[in-house]
Amino acid sequence: MSANEQTASNGEAAAVWVRVADLTPWEDNPRRNDAAVPEVMASIRRFGFAAPIVARRADGEIIAGHTRLEAARRLGLDRVPVRYMDLDPADAHLLALADNKVGEIAEWDDARLAAVLRDLDVGEATEGLGFSEDELRDLLGTLGEDVPSPDATDQDVSDVWGVIVDCDSEASQVDVMEYLEAGGFACRALIS
Repeated sequence: MSANEQTASNGEAAAVWVRVADLTPWEDNPRRNDAAVPEVMASIRRFGFAAPIVARRADGEIIAGHTRLEAARRLGLDRVPVRYMDLDPADAHLLALADNKVGEIAEWDDARLAAVLRDLDVGEATEGLGFSEDELRDLLGTLGEDVPSPDATDQDVSDVWGVIVDCDSEASQVDVMEYLEAGGFACRALIS
């Protein structure tokens, strides 16, 4: 099955290719994306679209992916992958806020990041990664070669085990995540 033919568990396409002109940015989006557009353009040029834009089925209003849409426009693309959702405007706007905010919660493990970058031998191939040359130089230079690989530490590193729970609605997903997080489990939401 090709990526273009993959479907969600409910039989819907996980994403479809849509004309850029058929999508509408959320007019009141409080997120300022302009500074990120050049990096997203570089990423799309290098890797293609890794994640679809998410939009309301009813009117094509963007829920998540304003920066990807603007990058596509500036690149002159006429079609982009879109995952449509049947959400009312209020839930769509709340999801848009959540989509941006939850990404801010994550942190980098600088030692692991430096080890990965060294293992991948990034060198000059930094376009589309989102890191500035100064950030990479500071990260790799500050940490230097003394940084052990994550597997070489003396710490007791536990295996990580995961469970995927299919929910019948976004509200159910939120309830399950809140329950698990209250129990001390790390969770992340997936949309398929």
